[in-house]
Amino acid sequence: ATITLTGIADRIDYVIDSAPFKQNKYTPASHLPIYGPGILDDDPVDTILIMAAAYSQEIANQIRTRYGGKFQLAILNETGLDVLAR
Repeated sequence: ATITLTGIADRIDYVIDSAPFKQNKYTPASHLPIYGPGILDDDPVDTILIMAAAYSQEIANQIRTRYGGKFQLAILNETGLDVLAR
């Protein structure tokens, strides 16, 4: 819903979700493909927008551990958008 409401779907290549039951499907309304985290190895992007509020820091730490500063990270939270230092 957030992707559609903010009108950013045309700027997003795909959605990543670690839950296997969501993978290889599409998001509602915006119809973006959903892949597992391994997609970043095969089809990297410039920026990752983390939208899982309760798990944002954990996800950011996992990405940094695996990829270092390869990606710009941003977290969408209740106060807006936080762009993290690489």
